[in-house]
Amino acid sequence: MNCPYCQSTQVFVTNSRPTKNHTQIWRRRSCLSCHATFTTHEIIDLSHLIVIKKSGRKEKFSRAKLFSGIYGAAVGFKGPDKEKFVESVTSSLEVEILALKKKEIPSSEIANLVLQKLLTANTGTFLRFIAYCKNIITLKQAKAELSRYL
Repeated sequence: MNCPYCQSTQVFVTNSRPTKNHTQIWRRRSCLSCHATFTTHEIIDLSHLIVIKKSGRKEKFSRAKLFSGIYGAAVGFKGPDKEKFVESVTSSLEVEILALKKKEIPSSEIANLVLQKLLTANTGTFLRFIAYCKNIITLKQAKAELSRYL
């Protein structure tokens, strides 16, 4: 790690602690050359994970896509902080996906994990997410899908 101020490689960690449900590490660092201090955040890197889409196409796992999908479903979220809620759900899902120890995972499996998490976290967000990801158009489709989760 280089110092962001003087670009020196003589940097050491002065303090470290887990944050965000133990999915990130906060580190306070100091530079031996210019004596500046700065903070870094280390996160889990799931870029090695390949997601298999419905079409069969493969792409790298994207935390941003997972976050934005949940965020879009949380449109009617009636809580004090929607971003915190979505961040919490996304972080816990990343831990669950990592625990599967798979190199490739179908997008439908990720969607099911999201739905299971949202079912207990926020019913309205769950309903909007299931309607989107399962492409529900009719009431009959909705009843069939909901019966799988309830």
